[in-house]
Amino acid sequence: GIPLFMACLAVYAQHTANLIRCIMKKLGLTNGLADAQTEKMQQWITMAFCLTVILTFSVYLCIMEGWSFIDSLYFTFVSFTTIGFGDLYPSSSSTDFHIIFIFFLILGLISLGTVIEAQTDNFGRLLSTISSSCDCLCKNRCLGGGQREPAEA
Repeated sequence: GIPLFMACLAVYAQHTANLIRCIMKKLGLTNGLADAQTEKMQQWITMAFCLTVILTFSVYLCIMEGWSFIDSLYFTFVSFTTIGFGDLYPSSSSTDFHIIFIFFLILGLISLGTVIEAQTDNFGRLLSTISSSCDCLCKNRCLGGGQREPAEA
């Protein structure tokens, strides 16, 4: 069920990220840029794509459900992150609405997964930096530099 769906979603997010990279190359957006600049541009395009999906779905819910924009945005966030509190739910019974709704949910999950995938390298570098900082701090304490005397009873 859920683990298989999440694995599929990760694959779709990876393919979407690759598609964005390919489109960037085809449009010549990466010509003359360093790898770090290309990566940063891809992250911005990915974020813009995700925000476009979120805002479009929110406006769609405003129109179709008569919700305020804030309620629609909240529902979109809760749905795309798969939290699903259940405090808001669409009441429309139209088949067209449900088809478009499911399309937006899948597109939203993929776009959010693509943003996460695009940020994975940054997150890995952050963890490496934190880890190396901790190693430097701990070496003096843990490896003989600042051994403590055993506490007396």
